[in-house]
Amino acid sequence: MTGKYWQQLKIPQFCERLLVFSVPIEDRVLVVSYEGMHVIDLTDPVTVSTDFDYFEYDCFDPETGLAEYDGEFWSMVGLYPGNPISLSPQGDELRLDTSQQEISVWEGGHRRWLSRFENFSGDWAAATFSPDGNHIVLGCPYDFDFRVWQRLGDS
Repeated sequence: MTGKYWQQLKIPQFCERLLVFSVPIEDRVLVVSYEGMHVIDLTDPVTVSTDFDYFEYDCFDPETGLAEYDGEFWSMVGLYPGNPISLSPQGDELRLDTSQQEISVWEGGHRRWLSRFENFSGDWAAATFSPDGNHIVLGCPYDFDFRVWQRLGDS
């Protein structure tokens, strides 16, 4: 398949069940779980910082879809739909097919990339581009279903 290629990043395990995750801010993703708040730094190597002082709805407001944490407002998606980014600045369209458990990137009406995933809970799935279009984040309730891809470039 020609077009843009994506490489899956290795994300360390960080929680058992997540509630929502953020649209990335400067190569960081905030995850709200039932155990705490987790900031995933997507730079190499990927690291996770966990704050067990806050969890679930302590910082996240499902009405607004925002979480206020560490002095920033994060746009959240997941169990609550929020506002994921489905169009990248590069002109790509992100599509999530929960029934087929596929995530794909389309350009000019043609599929340029596809990845299958497993959602062991079946409760919900959500995906978003980062604002710069260089990352794709996919989340499902269990952290082992949480995935991040980084743009490698064009072929």
